[in-house]
Amino acid sequence: MAARSLGSSKEAERYDGQVRYVDSCTLTVTHDEWPFAEVHAAEIDAFWQRKTAENDTLFNGRIFMLSSYRIDAGQFIGRLAPVEFKAFLFWKERGCPDRSIFDVFGSALIRADDGAILLGRQKSGINAGLVYLPGGFIDQRDVDEAGEVDISASVLREVEEETGLGRRQLGVRDGFLVTMIGSQISIALDLVADGDAETVQRQIREVLATEAEPELDEIVSVRNWADVEALPVPAYARVLLSYLLHARLPV
Repeated sequence: MAARSLGSSKEAERYDGQVRYVDSCTLTVTHDEWPFAEVHAAEIDAFWQRKTAENDTLFNGRIFMLSSYRIDAGQFIGRLAPVEFKAFLFWKERGCPDRSIFDVFGSALIRADDGAILLGRQKSGINAGLVYLPGGFIDQRDVDEAGEVDISASVLREVEEETGLGRRQLGVRDGFLVTMIGSQISIALDLVADGDAETVQRQIREVLATEAEPELDEIVSVRNWADVEALPVPAYARVLLSYLLHARLPV
């Protein structure tokens, strides 16, 4: 199946974003350097000292950003460059000034079996208070010996860590929904939870209540655009949800 745009919406036009369906996703880790991080190394170090003084829970691990990509014949094919988290955060908080690289991440489009879409509210960290699709950075745990990333496995791991939902409770649909907006690219796995929205929300809340430091502090459901508008949803998620809800795609 060729890659295709999933309709259009005023919300996507507002944010200058687009959504594409692809059958497969191939992400390969490279040894590409990030010149921006090298040029701004001293500024990044000073920035990181200030940030960690404000928040000592921040950790400077290695993540992967997208150095190049293409969509060809229904395939998303990308090259990943290793980046220190402090460099990523410096870049992000300065408005993503280097447009040669992209913030790429896996997302979980979780649908209850009654059609509602389930979103999580971040408890703390750089996205505290935002309501979005569960997911996270691509990191070394997601890379196999050949340097390939299984983005489906990455998303499913993040979902289980954040919500407690595992493969026994989730059905996986074919393909991926790729949302592109500015310097962000979300690669969403389409999942169907076992149960209606109320049941699944209750299950997740029970899991969150047992955790000392949960990543999420609430799970919410949306069924229409009015539900989304009432929430603090980041731009990439607004674009994706707008396509799904306005285009009236099958659930």
